[in-house]
Amino acid sequence: MDIDEIPKLILKDAEKCFSCGFCESVCPTIAFGPHRGYGPRGRVIILRTWLRGEGEITEEGLASIYSCLLCNACSTVCPARIRVGDLVRDARALLWARGLPEGVRVVSR
Repeated sequence: MDIDEIPKLILKDAEKCFSCGFCESVCPTIAFGPHRGYGPRGRVIILRTWLRGEGEITEEGLASIYSCLLCNACSTVCPARIRVGDLVRDARALLWARGLPEGVRVVSR
């Protein structure tokens, strides 16, 4: 997959989310984050906002993206059939290609 295609693919799926919150009931990481932004719905909102050009990903947004286990438990209950783990994996590849976050870039050397 071409790195330039990733934003379109992520946004295409992220736009399907209607924020029902079913995903939050099965996410193993949401309980460990400081708020709901650390769950699948929060991650989708973070990615959608960033890729629409409506805002940048903050340090806290990056922490949410990198706290995902990529287990796709959320996809088992998603009525829109969004595979958030796959979106997050692709977003991590895009972020890495753009040099974010600094800690990941340093560790990958």
